[in-house]
Amino acid sequence: MSEIVIELGTWQYNAGIAGLCNILEKNGVEINIHEDKLVFNSEEELKKALENFEEKYFNYLIEKYEKTLSWYKIVSYKEELQDIKNNFETLDEKKFQELDKYIKEVLKYYIKSASYKAAYELIGGNIDPLQLEKELKPVSIKKNEKISDKKEDILKMIDKVLVLIEYCEKGKEYLAGKNVIYTLIKNAWNGVCFLNPQTKEKNFYKDFKNYFVDTALSYLDEDKSKYKYECFVCDNKIKNFDNDFSFLNQTGFDTARKPSHAWNFLNNAGMCPLCRLIYSCIPVGFNYVYGNGIFINSNQSLTELLRVNRLVYEKIYNHNTKNEGNSSLTYRALAEALKDEKEENLKYELADIQMVRYENEKYYFNILSKNIIKIIKNSKNDLDFLTKAWYREINTDFRIYEEVMKKLLNNQNLFTLIYKLLFYKVSREKDCHFTANHVMNILNINYRILEGVGLMENKEKFNREAKAAGFYLREKYINKKAEHKIPGLCYRILNGIKTNNRKMVMDTIFNMYLYVESPVSNVIAKMLDDDKSLEQFGYGFTAGFLSGKQNENSKADGGEE
Repeated sequence: MSEIVIELGTWQYNAGIAGLCNILEKNGVEINIHEDKLVFNSEEELKKALENFEEKYFNYLIEKYEKTLSWYKIVSYKEELQDIKNNFETLDEKKFQELDKYIKEVLKYYIKSASYKAAYELIGGNIDPLQLEKELKPVSIKKNEKISDKKEDILKMIDKVLVLIEYCEKGKEYLAGKNVIYTLIKNAWNGVCFLNPQTKEKNFYKDFKNYFVDTALSYLDEDKSKYKYECFVCDNKIKNFDNDFSFLNQTGFDTARKPSHAWNFLNNAGMCPLCRLIYSCIPVGFNYVYGNGIFINSNQSLTELLRVNRLVYEKIYNHNTKNEGNSSLTYRALAEALKDEKEENLKYELADIQMVRYENEKYYFNILSKNIIKIIKNSKNDLDFLTKAWYREINTDFRIYEEVMKKLLNNQNLFTLIYKLLFYKVSREKDCHFTANHVMNILNINYRILEGVGLMENKEKFNREAKAAGFYLREKYINKKAEHKIPGLCYRILNGIKTNNRKMVMDTIFNMYLYVESPVSNVIAKMLDDDKSLEQFGYGFTAGFLSGKQNENSKADGGEE
């Protein structure tokens, strides 16, 4: 029997291989990895590994993302309801409002949703959840009534809710399965199998088995000696190009409607059923949180690929359990995964690696160079301090941690962001939920960027000195009761730095020192070394000069609301 070798390739294929390995290992299948290859010793070994694969596929996703699913929002309230039943006297106004909100915004909302309705026929049973939902009427309490006056009605309502919850628990494989289809699987591929609106099979487990698994197993048994085409991915022989890439989001195309995408208007990009099954595992290889996804294409070896992406998931999960619910989680997970590397296992030092982000239904790509990885690792403390800092721009909230990481991953310095934050601090204080210390953290990171590309060396101490100079000058202005002059002076310095007008910057700073009759700090001269020094230390000086300016939202933790 010939062995089956699955070799790392493109980022999507690698994500699929990672997903396949995750599913198999989760179900006790021992995988055989040789450097950048997943090897099955025989076709029979692969067939055995793919037994009940459709159940393994969905069970893995449901278990991994269980607490993010709407199904979990419904059933997780069961313990609270039972506690109310057993200890009704503990039901106060706050708990009653939470109960009312749960029934209206969670239970009734999801029970009536289209995806849930499609699953009820598969679950079966003697209960009609839609009828029960109609009968479920929230209890209202008038001003002159007490909660205890409605005890009987509330308990009856809770009993009906518990019946619906038990029904959802019974139908977990289908209801939670529907959740992962539309919140996870649909991120990676669409338009085929159970995501084909015209599919005739209502049971999505069977649909996945028929479309992906059975065709792959049948392909293994086929006589391919007369096949004249080759799989675009693995070079194995295929009969035709019917299995194309059109089902892959953002990368595939409809070969029938858009033949111009192919050379000479003739499509020659098709894949074998086994590769198609691997591509279906992309959602398992990615790590998703709050609609965003991340995949580290560390393709030096399959072992490294699996390890680093599992580590990213662990970091995401750890922060998610701390209720840090924002899209910065994927960036934090990446930063911490890089920091936690052990030197003896550090593969990143050998070559640059690719990071793929899924945001706003699009893929974004970054190359993590050795220098950027080093900067992220060395900036762990500064990055951690930025996690709750944010600002508002045109009715949109922006997380500073996320903005910094985006620029880092795009190999950009942080001067434009620093200028914006300081400018907003002067002109739009109410929209700034950060302090001057946060700006200094960004300047520390920016210094490492400049140092990494050889634009600045042995000047790190001037960061602190520039801020200190600005801070102590501010104290002198306060002592002269001239604090009202600070915003206007900051405007002039920021405009001078932005336009690279050293004369304006120096004239302004010297006049500031003359006004308070104080000697000029030695660090001011360092701003004249070069253009980058003017920006780096000039912004640091301005941050120090503004360091006392904060409103009630600008707390030490970033003013998180």
